Amino acid sequence: MRFAGEVVILPLPDFADLSSGPRVPTSFPPNSLSLRWLAELVRRHEERHPPLDEARAHAEARAVAGDLEARVLRRAAVLEAAGGWREAIQRWQGRARLLLVLACVLAFVFGFGAAAGALGDGTRPVNVVWTLGGLLGVHLLSLLLWLASLMLQGRAQGGALQHGGLLGRAWLAVTGWLDRSREAADLPLALGGLLGSGRSAAWGVGAANHALWFGALSGATLGVLALLATRRYGFVWETTILPADTFVALSAALGALPGMLGFPVPDAATVLASGDAPMLDEAGRRAWAGWLVGAMTIYGVLPRLALALLCFGLWRRATRALALDLGRPGYARLRPLLMPDSERIGVRDPEPAAMPHPQRHAAVAHGDGGAVAVALELGDDLAWPHALAGAHDAAVALAWQDGGRLDSREQRRSVRARFAAHPPVRLVVAVDARQTPDRGSLGLIAELADHAQATRIWLAGVDAAAEQAGRLRQWREGLAGIGLGEAAALADAGAACGWLERGDEAR
Repeated sequence: MRFAGEVVILPLPDFADLSSGPRVPTSFPPNSLSLRWLAELVRRHEERHPPLDEARAHAEARAVAGDLEARVLRRAAVLEAAGGWREAIQRWQGRARLLLVLACVLAFVFGFGAAAGALGDGTRPVNVVWTLGGLLGVHLLSLLLWLASLMLQGRAQGGALQHGGLLGRAWLAVTGWLDRSREAADLPLALGGLLGSGRSAAWGVGAANHALWFGALSGATLGVLALLATRRYGFVWETTILPADTFVALSAALGALPGMLGFPVPDAATVLASGDAPMLDEAGRRAWAGWLVGAMTIYGVLPRLALALLCFGLWRRATRALALDLGRPGYARLRPLLMPDSERIGVRDPEPAAMPHPQRHAAVAHGDGGAVAVALELGDDLAWPHALAGAHDAAVALAWQDGGRLDSREQRRSVRARFAAHPPVRLVVAVDARQTPDRGSLGLIAELADHAQATRIWLAGVDAAAEQAGRLRQWREGLAGIGLGEAAALADAGAACGWLERGDEAR
């Protein structure tokens, strides 16, 4: 019997909704091959056409908690309606299953026919060695070739689907020919790009290949059993150069495993008698018939069934662990869109009904801390204290104390403790007027002013850009909100430095 072929049937899970994030009616299971197949289709489409950068798709993708792959899969699930790929995958899946069923039926029929051709119509004796070799020989050769290709694939690189053999590629061509729609054009290429050079495709191909051989050998075995049950056959072995002991040893070796499972095995006397003339004795015929059916079952049907189940299990495990190649340019382009370094999240804390106001501690009336200047989050280009000290001569610069920069939590805690112990008579807080005032900065200014007899705010770094952006107005409004009026805001370094030295009546 000549029945050789490897058909590529890749089982696909059913479609369903994603379980996380906003509900998308046209989505797939989050760990399915189909969803990653869809992502590959979207990638291939966007590499040849303008990107499908829909704002809704990106927003829903960023809402998914997870890594870049999870967000790429969500985006693909939202965008699939634009290309009709979900329906194309479902059609491909239906055609693949239909072709698999038809191929298994044909394999069974061909196997049954091969059994009829090997045994004949009963008018001539059956050569047991030739019959068994004809029914199992091609199967054993195909199995050895499959094992060799599997080992070679582990060393070679290239498209994984190409390891399905000629008939496997023909199956892909026939499957694609049945649907020539635009949506289905990229299905095989996208699947091959997804599976890459790993062994996941080889397991899927192997499962289908062994399933077909299981069908063919089951048909052949059932055909042999049906013909032996309805016709009378005589069995013989023939040779010109080999001794009779060779066939005795061969029949005993091949019948060892079937005999353990209860299949009848001819004894040495029956084997020797069959070499002189066709075995017509009823007991001898039954022994040869059981030996033939047992050998086909043990060496043909059961190994193919076991390999089909093994390959299918490995295929399922490999596809569950499948991951997108995020290094491809089509996916790398999406990283800053789906995994931005920062996102606008809006106001997280509600604005207080009123900002804190300086309440003046009792110790402030007897402040002994002198004149102090501190810097609150000044830009790096504003050197402290030189930015303020440089506005006057050295004598004036020595008339006040440098309270330091207040950039860290520790620095702020330290200056609070210092002012609580020694309240300053005059306090200048230097702020960067180019930055927008926030509640945290204004609250700290109010807390520091609460410990001083008089406070002024030096708006450092004033430039045309800050004035154009309205930063000065924002600072004055913010300071007014914490109880520091217009007179407390100084935009000139000289005025701030002079106030530290001399003070004034305004408190």
